[in-house]
Amino acid sequence: MPSVTLRVLHGADRGKVYSAVPTPVTIGREEGNTIQLNDERISRYHLKLQADNQKIVLTDLDSTNGTKVNGEEIHVRILRDGDMIALGRSVLLVGSHSDIDRRIAEIASKDSGNGSERAKAMQRRLERAAEHHSDVIEDLGEARLPLLPGGPPPLPEHLSPAQSAELCELLDYVQAVLRETADGAVMRPGHEKVEIDFAPWQGLLDLQARLAELLRQIAEPPPD
Repeated sequence: MPSVTLRVLHGADRGKVYSAVPTPVTIGREEGNTIQLNDERISRYHLKLQADNQKIVLTDLDSTNGTKVNGEEIHVRILRDGDMIALGRSVLLVGSHSDIDRRIAEIASKDSGNGSERAKAMQRRLERAAEHHSDVIEDLGEARLPLLPGGPPPLPEHLSPAQSAELCELLDYVQAVLRETADGAVMRPGHEKVEIDFAPWQGLLDLQARLAELLRQIAEPPPD
């Protein structure tokens, strides 16, 4: 059964990750939904995700405030890894880190016929990954630009309440800047470009998702 992974970038549920949720999936503010979001601006049953011919189809359920995918108001849309869903005050990113990595690699591979240096470099990465029998490109971070070389640093341990608040303020600021960048971009159906190249765009969204997860870890530490 096809499934979908959703990461909450913005909203009251920021930082939550819904991994490999089997379809169909409904999202809204009522308890009966597959995914219940704490957002008074979304409808009781806001949207539905269902599988059709191995594709994930998003349908807006006549919600009051509507749904946007990649900055465009939609009613029905086929979703792809890396797409951004906006409903109410919440923003969701479709796909896991590896799902989005694979989509970037597929797009770069298709572009290899254009002879660009970036496409050729990506093709070499694909070949190296195949030699190691891996379905995930481990060095894809180079294609995303070094926003977070080697991944994010670990959280500091034994923070006081004041230190936690200060760190949250810092990460909130960084995430606000990233969200402003994302909100200003539009990706139209049938195109793989936004205002910037797709790989850096997804790198920005990936960084935003990682920061959201760190913020939730700080706000809700595991019990001792």
